[in-house]
Amino acid sequence: MSLKRELGWKEATSLGTGAMVGAGIFILSGVAAGMAGPAVILSFVIAAVLEILLGLCYAELASRYPRAGGAYEYAHQTMGSFVGALIGWSYWGAWLAASSFVSKGFGNYLHSLTGAPPLLSAIMLLLVLGFLNMLGVKLSGIVQIGIVMIEIIVLISFFALGFSHVDYSLYSPFAPNGMEGILSAALVGFLSMVGWDVIVDAGEEMKNPGRTIPLAILSSIIIVLILYAGLLFVSTGVVHWQELGASKIPVALASQQFLGDIGPTLVSIVIVIALTATANAFIVSISRTAFAMGRNGFFPKKIAFVHPRSQTPVWAVLLGVSIQILFTLVSSINIAVKATGFLYLLTFIFTMISFFISRKKASAEERSKQFSVPFYPFLPGLALVICISLLVPVGGSGIFAGLIWLFIGMVIYSFREKSWKSFYKKQKKKRFSVQ
Repeated sequence: MSLKRELGWKEATSLGTGAMVGAGIFILSGVAAGMAGPAVILSFVIAAVLEILLGLCYAELASRYPRAGGAYEYAHQTMGSFVGALIGWSYWGAWLAASSFVSKGFGNYLHSLTGAPPLLSAIMLLLVLGFLNMLGVKLSGIVQIGIVMIEIIVLISFFALGFSHVDYSLYSPFAPNGMEGILSAALVGFLSMVGWDVIVDAGEEMKNPGRTIPLAILSSIIIVLILYAGLLFVSTGVVHWQELGASKIPVALASQQFLGDIGPTLVSIVIVIALTATANAFIVSISRTAFAMGRNGFFPKKIAFVHPRSQTPVWAVLLGVSIQILFTLVSSINIAVKATGFLYLLTFIFTMISFFISRKKASAEERSKQFSVPFYPFLPGLALVICISLLVPVGGSGIFAGLIWLFIGMVIYSFREKSWKSFYKKQKKKRFSVQ
């Protein structure tokens, strides 16, 4: 069972950009500004550098294992079925939890614009996007490009309109909380900019994945960094950084300074567009991870079914959207946010371990045909150290909730272990017969 390769550089870049530009750029930017002051721009540059380090490692793994599943596939190939299953489950749980915030945010902002019921709007968003993805990834890719282009145009307009209203005296002092504030804000920036790894998850659908995936990852990170920097430059230049840090709607507050009362309305429109793109990217990532786990035996084989007409994993999409709706209805925001952080960082850490194992096993001839991270092992080692250090701010409640999710995954694995091992026996026989 395999997926059709239809995604080029434009589709892949828009997929990654759509996943990254979401609630973070409108909400977490204020939190970061309250930590670092005007130096928050520097914080986000640091965060982008960290994202690029991880992105390079992901790109090498994706060129070596260009199959759907991302972190799950890498852990599975290098550390075995049990670790692969738990990482796939962890990764899946992180995206499912995060998707509930996205859909709820969409519902709330749509309510502020139109008065539509928030919860119903959130559920309708997931149903519509799920239907589009079942029709075919090319169609959802076209939709993604349109949404991302609109939000980029609007964000550029925000910068262009607000630039002339910037009060440069607000940039002094530049770093009121020193390096500690800059690094704390860099952590917030790092967490708000993740999402580019959805490109890797759709690796099996990429044209020329060895070239498309690293280019799309780098393009997505650079585009989002420019958008963040422009937004932060104007926001900290029209509103004092302490006021931004205290506001729940920092971008709306900033826009009101140079657009008047219409500013918050325009910002809400941008957020609705951004969250739609983010929700679509989540559905792609969640469904492709489920598809990979179904193909390898963790889920029933039906989850790995690819529709002959649309060439998409329709049951995987349906399963993911159903659980997303359930999480949207019942999830607790505070605990789920921390659990998302723990589970998401866990996938990064094990992916980096997979990277080192994979690099050691790969021959020089294989590496010459694939994308390779430069300055090995310094850059990958730095990425791993940073990932481990980011576990500290997660806190006990996030780790506890994440461990509960992992325990559920272990229970499922214990029931599916026979079908899992049966799958790999067949795979070994196929490889042996070919040889």
